[in-house]
Amino acid sequence: ITYNAAISACEKCGQWEQALKLLNSLQEANLTPDNITYNAAMSACEKGGAWQEALRVLQQGLENGLQPDTITYNAAISACAKGGQWQWALELVAAMRERGVPPSVITYNAAISACQKAGQWERALQLMAEMPELGLTRDTITYSAAVSACEKGAQWRLALHLLHIMEEQAVPRDRIVYNAAIAACGKGRQWQWAMRLFQYMQDSNIAPDPITYGSVVNACERSGEWECALWLLQDMQDSNIA
Repeated sequence: ITYNAAISACEKCGQWEQALKLLNSLQEANLTPDNITYNAAMSACEKGGAWQEALRVLQQGLENGLQPDTITYNAAISACAKGGQWQWALELVAAMRERGVPPSVITYNAAISACQKAGQWERALQLMAEMPELGLTRDTITYSAAVSACEKGAQWRLALHLLHIMEEQAVPRDRIVYNAAIAACGKGRQWQWAMRLFQYMQDSNIAPDPITYGSVVNACERSGEWECALWLLQDMQDSNIA
């Protein structure tokens, strides 16, 4: 219990190296780590961006008889997501399925995020499509990651389609998802759609930030709408948004 508490404390502070030292010390003292121990150690690695170490901890645990649960896999997949390791993330999702470990919304959100960071928009949408079949409810984080994946793949139509589904299913839309959709429209030279989304944000009482303005200005510039771009820059200045 003392070791678990210490490793959990390291996890909360992102001190993954110290967490791994404690894990090794525990084993050297002939004490048996449990799920809580391994999960906390992997979470520490995830917070520290050490995805390789998180996978090593998981492998070590499996070799020592660990029976991984949903939290175990979520920690490992989240670590892979932070490192943009989409292939490893998908392998871990498949491993969960093989072991009969039920995935959660967090599992899929992390895997979709991993695909998003690597520009694997098709994989991201495939994962998203699996969620209802597993009884998992897609939330704002799910859609934000999927829309961001579409933005990276310059799939502006799909990004808008996902926003429409969010509205239909009453999933709250936040600044992150709007920014990603606007950026996708910018890549597709769809300045009018970018401006519409910019207006929808404000109508929904979601304040634009510098990223929002930058994405809309970029959309206007790509389409040669320099007057619109200048108006946005002036509006940004008038709104005291740095």
